[in-house]
Amino acid sequence: MESERSLADSGDGATREAGVPPAKRSTTREALLEAAMNLFSARGYAGTSIRGLAREVGIRESSVYKHFPSKQALFEALIERAHDALARIGSAQGLSFSPVREAAEPYRGISEKSLLLVAQSFFTFVLHDPDFSRIRRLMQIERYRDPAVASHFADYFIVQPLSFHTELFRQLLDSGEFREGLDAREMAVAFFGPVFMLIDYAESEGGEPVALDLLQRHVRHFLQIHGRETV
Repeated sequence: MESERSLADSGDGATREAGVPPAKRSTTREALLEAAMNLFSARGYAGTSIRGLAREVGIRESSVYKHFPSKQALFEALIERAHDALARIGSAQGLSFSPVREAAEPYRGISEKSLLLVAQSFFTFVLHDPDFSRIRRLMQIERYRDPAVASHFADYFIVQPLSFHTELFRQLLDSGEFREGLDAREMAVAFFGPVFMLIDYAESEGGEPVALDLLQRHVRHFLQIHGRETV
């Protein structure tokens, strides 16, 4: 049986990266990301090796490291790719995620109807975008097996969203978009917590239509409870 090194250095199905045009290197990088997503989903994070990824793409094992220094770097690149897709959805609606001062601007004076459309659009994206939905589901499963994945999951899907919404609501509170005396952190939890729960519920059999209806009700209720008083 060949050793891992001999397999990595064998010429069969392998391509040398030296002198490869940038476009080709970019294609190889994307192929590695797609292979990683497929293998992580099928075998788990711990069960996927750099050797297996190289074999899947048809390159030398050493060539993988020219694109990604480690398996963790590959995993983080998948998260970044999914986040880029999320950012594109926001940009198409005139929204951004940073800096928060700019992110808050489109929400000033936004109507309930427009806010509902934004919420539905992001909700559907999280459930059905090929990149985002797969990495989210993978992390949900793998967080129980690998502490590093658990840390990534908590940071990306809980800590960062709560931090973003806290600062977003703080900006909107300062400009008078909500009632006075409210706490931005509490508002972030009150808004994002149910959304996080409804995403999970939507993935149950027949759950998506119910979850979308509850999402609308949640947004309306949140605005009624927190919205500024009108005379």
